[in-house]
Amino acid sequence: MKNSIIIILLLALQPVSAETTDNHEQAETLLTSVRQDLVALQAQFTQYELTIDGRKVDENSGSVWMQSPDLFRWHYKMPYEQLIVADGKQVWVYDEDLQQVTVKNQENNLNPIYVLINKELSDLHYNITYEHQEAGVDWVSLTPKEESNEVKNVWLGLAGSELKMIKVNNRLDQTMVFEFSDIVRNPKLADDLFSFVPPEGVDVVQAIQ
Repeated sequence: MKNSIIIILLLALQPVSAETTDNHEQAETLLTSVRQDLVALQAQFTQYELTIDGRKVDENSGSVWMQSPDLFRWHYKMPYEQLIVADGKQVWVYDEDLQQVTVKNQENNLNPIYVLINKELSDLHYNITYEHQEAGVDWVSLTPKEESNEVKNVWLGLAGSELKMIKVNNRLDQTMVFEFSDIVRNPKLADDLFSFVPPEGVDVVQAIQ
C-alpha cells in the first residue's frame, strides 16, 4: 500500500485557442461550485491501482478529512493501518505495522487536494482544463506549471458540487484511483484533528528533502 496523494507533469506549451479558453472557464466554473463556502470536508475513500485491462488491484480504504487552506488527514484502515497527517508545516506518515513515523516538510504545492481547498495555490501551480462528461460525472484535467518527477496527469471527477473521484497517472503509466463517498461539507472537526504526536516507542525518521 504505502501510497499518498501527490502529483503531476508539465506539458509542452501550446498556442492558446478559443476552445482552450472556453474549456478552462468551464473547468473553473465547476470548481467554483465545489469550493462554494467550502472550508472543510470529510469523506470515506477507496483507493486502488487501475491496470491497463481495467482491473482494480492493491485496493485500500479509509477516511479522509480536509480543511482550508492546507490541512488534511488520511486514515487508511483496510487492509493495513496507516495515517497521513498534514498540519500546515509538516507531513507525518505513521505506519502502525512497522511502528515507524516518517516526517517531512509540507512543501508539495502540487497535491490535487489543494485544488479543492485552496484556490490560490491551484491557480498558481496548475493549468486546469475541462475534458468531458461521462455517466453524469464531469472530468477536469490538471497539469502543473512546473515539472514533477512523480506524476504525469491528474483528473478530478465532479458531480454537481461534489468530488467523486481523483485519478493520478504517474511517470510509469500506472493509474491510481481515489473514489469518495459519504461526503460531508463543512463538518465540525476536533481541534486536534490535524496535529500529530508520535506514539511512545516508535521510530521517527526524517525524510530527505
